Amino acid sequence: MGDLAFGKIFDMLSNGTKHPFMELTHSHMLVAGSLGRLAWIFSLLERIPIFNQKTCELEERIKQLVDWRIKNEPDVPDILSWILRDYFGLSKPKGQETLNLYGDAQLIAVAGSDTTATSLTCLFFELAINPQALHNVQEEIDRYHLEYSTLDHQNLSKLSYLQACINESMRLYPLLPSGLQRITPPEGLQVGSIRLPGDTIVSIPSYAFNRDERLFKNADQFISERWTTMTELTRDSSLFTPFSIGKYSCVGRQLGLMEIRFVASQILRVFDVKLANSNTAKEFASGLRDSFTLACPSLHLVFTRRDIWTPSPISEK
Repeated sequence: MGDLAFGKIFDMLSNGTKHPFMELTHSHMLVAGSLGRLAWIFSLLERIPIFNQKTCELEERIKQLVDWRIKNEPDVPDILSWILRDYFGLSKPKGQETLNLYGDAQLIAVAGSDTTATSLTCLFFELAINPQALHNVQEEIDRYHLEYSTLDHQNLSKLSYLQACINESMRLYPLLPSGLQRITPPEGLQVGSIRLPGDTIVSIPSYAFNRDERLFKNADQFISERWTTMTELTRDSSLFTPFSIGKYSCVGRQLGLMEIRFVASQILRVFDVKLANSNTAKEFASGLRDSFTLACPSLHLVFTRRDIWTPSPISEK
């Protein structure tokens, strides 16, 4: 997202280390996840230096990133190009509008990088402990490469079993475990037999919702076929909303899915994957944290180069 949003590569993949900006972001998100339901407390904490130090460092890092980007216009427009166009289109940007600019920059970095990485981590974890699902998705990817000579995002989106595995992973490990908050209308809201008063903060925890047996049979199990050949395991597929719904749904949905499909298909085409040891599954599951977005612990996997299977051509019917 550094390149896509700020025209600046963080080099974390090549260096194998976290960029200071992302480390600060993760520290900040841990606080947000713990205290996000107590929004009023932030105005108090920001006045206490020991609690506010990391937040101040993060805000300064964001300011430096945005200021650098303003002075270095990329040849190809990036995400910030459109945001800056609106910002500088204001006759005299006010202080709050400048804070909104920096806030958008932080949102882009978190929503566009951490969520994709988390989705891939959880997907590979489930494939590592479900060898039949791994075999099935690799077989589908192999068939894709037999039919198409190049990777094309539109064609990758047609890989139904890969998408089913992605869906099932996102169901079990929602990116926003506690869900998003909303406010009921002033006149109140009737939900079934329950009457909610007006102007009340409400939320549906995604983690609990997605593992409700009334909605998803065998809800704690990874069954990718519930999205393909065993749809009876899902009461109503429209209940699955990993990117939220409505006008506030995730604008980066297609970008995120495109990245996940591309990375997963590239790796699974070449490598088999399994857990590094018998304790890995327990350590990973117990290390998951809700920091507003889902935070994953280290996941130790073994990747073994596979003998790429050449399937029979897909018949045209």
